[in-house]
Amino acid sequence: MWLPIDKQTDGARISNRMDEFPKLLLDSGDPDEYREISDLAKEKGQELWGATTNPSLIAKKLSSPLRQGSSEASKKITHKEAFELQKQIVLEIIDIVPGAVSAEVYADETTKAEEMIAQGKEIVTWHERVFVKLPTTIEGFKARTELRKLSVPINNTLVFSQEQIFAICLHEKIATSSQAAVTQKKWPCFISPFVGRLDDIGINGMDLVRNGMKIKELFKGIPSGTPWMLEASVRNRTHIQEGFDSKTELITAPSKAYKDWFGQESPKSPKQPQSFQLTPIPYWEPPEELLQIDTAEQFMQTIESGKLNIRHDLTDKGIVKFANDWKAIIA
Repeated sequence: MWLPIDKQTDGARISNRMDEFPKLLLDSGDPDEYREISDLAKEKGQELWGATTNPSLIAKKLSSPLRQGSSEASKKITHKEAFELQKQIVLEIIDIVPGAVSAEVYADETTKAEEMIAQGKEIVTWHERVFVKLPTTIEGFKARTELRKLSVPINNTLVFSQEQIFAICLHEKIATSSQAAVTQKKWPCFISPFVGRLDDIGINGMDLVRNGMKIKELFKGIPSGTPWMLEASVRNRTHIQEGFDSKTELITAPSKAYKDWFGQESPKSPKQPQSFQLTPIPYWEPPEELLQIDTAEQFMQTIESGKLNIRHDLTDKGIVKFANDWKAIIA
């Protein structure tokens, strides 16, 4: 078995003790997978700490092979029933993992901030360890502004650029500096860069994580804590290993990637990394004028004008995909 080695020692002390980073999360909508990977992690001396879910994963669970051939296999449900299904699955997962569980608002290309805010207010009532996932868009930031006033913990998802990472950190700094109502939670908010989807188009997704960790260093004084980097869209054990090497706080991966990770035989013969074939992402140096933004009004003007460009084609495509997956099970 190959597990990450603490390079500060000569021994094979596992660097992912329960009080260390990165913490491991499973990206799934199936509670049975959480039980399986949690047990596997324990066998290997590690811990499955948390969870990420989204409409695509919930839809996958609803149309799982176990339901094929049953009277429910082709049954569609109402939007209210789908939302309730997500709640049930999240609460079941909460009982399996000790850390944060992210649940995503439904949002398509036309969803306004007000709709996301209403959903976020409901989702956060499910459990104290539930984080609300918001798309990293202009409407998503409008929703983030109001939800952070209520101390709702946020996981910004569908992140594909350094400008988006900078914007999330800056927004968190502004929100928690100017809003006395924001209460310190057990964990900071999350940022979810999708490394695998960048790899898919020939760009080194792990560079976004590495550069993002550097950008985070500009925001160490955030009252609520600098947002944690949650490496997402993980495809293989190479991505997981690079997450450890990059010292990202969190990694979320599907069960297939974890089974491969925990099944490694020797650190001397790792799988050939794919990153050498990918186009690197140069570090983006934020201009001083952006660092001087200190009000929510200035922030929104800056992203709406494009002076701080948070738009990304893969973010838009991701929203469309999630919405289509969700609509596939909605009557």
